[in-house]
Amino acid sequence: MKRLIAIFLFVFSFVSVTSMRGESIKFNGLVQTWFSHGEEGYGDDSGYGFTLRRVRFKPSGAFSDKITWTLQAGWDKQTASLVDVYIDFIISKAFKIRIGKYTVPGTISSSLTSSGKLDFVERAAITQQWGSRNGLSSYRALGIQAYGDLMDGKLYYAFMLSNPRTTSLFNPSIKDNIYTAQDNGIVFWGRVEAFLTKGLRLGAFYTGGKETDTELTKNSYGAHLFYVNNGINFKVEYIAGEAGLEGLETKYNGMYAVLGYKTGKVEPIVRYDFFTPKDGGADSAGVEKYNNITLGLNYYHTKNVKFQANYVLRKESMAAGHDEIKNNLFYVCFQYSY
Repeated sequence: MKRLIAIFLFVFSFVSVTSMRGESIKFNGLVQTWFSHGEEGYGDDSGYGFTLRRVRFKPSGAFSDKITWTLQAGWDKQTASLVDVYIDFIISKAFKIRIGKYTVPGTISSSLTSSGKLDFVERAAITQQWGSRNGLSSYRALGIQAYGDLMDGKLYYAFMLSNPRTTSLFNPSIKDNIYTAQDNGIVFWGRVEAFLTKGLRLGAFYTGGKETDTELTKNSYGAHLFYVNNGINFKVEYIAGEAGLEGLETKYNGMYAVLGYKTGKVEPIVRYDFFTPKDGGADSAGVEKYNNITLGLNYYHTKNVKFQANYVLRKESMAAGHDEIKNNLFYVCFQYSY
């Protein structure tokens, strides 16, 4: 609670000072509540319950026509955090600079599909695994980024340098008598995307780097093809990478494919996704490959109110000597955004 109060006071103070200067401020945010039911859980017991998944408050504004700012405070999974805090320097449409904490320009599912615009209640397994294996905090990191639009908006690029430990705040300082390798290092993030025709986009990303003191490697890459137009929602993305101590890295990969069609306020939608946690072997649970088929229905009551229901058919490929896991899932999500 103390952390939540501190974050609220920080955001409130910043917004208040900006308002007194006569600068216009835009407010966005959302609230998401979940109910979920797991088929088995441990033993013969099933897991189910309610949660307040996300509460976000996002003010943004401008110091001038060339300098903008964004803050986002969150209370996700009952934990308070300063989700975003960054400043954009707009040199031109083709070249902008962003400094602070923000979404990394990696997998498109994290950087372009915000939490308020997800096709399903949860992101695909490979997307979530990619985020955790890169040590990201809500797909965010601290760093500096150059980005922009080229060819009259038909080509987008973003290149970022960040701390290897994405939640670390401090560098060597005058207060230190000696400097260590802790938290040192650089991680590179890059993404390019082409807008080929109306609703059609094709892109790729790459990230690479390691922690100096632990030599913990973080490398990944991927590609995507999206077509969203005239009610059709088609998305495919492949992601692969490796993470771990140098020389002992674990390779992983996965993909997802989405197909939906929106008519009026209703969108039936389906997704297949898989995640291979360890190339050529099984993870600690004895799983060699995770396979999921998600059947979904989205209902857009108004521009601000959305209901989602998902049923996930989960089928793990188990290593020899491991029993099959019964863990299908049912989700319901209510969302209000503004």
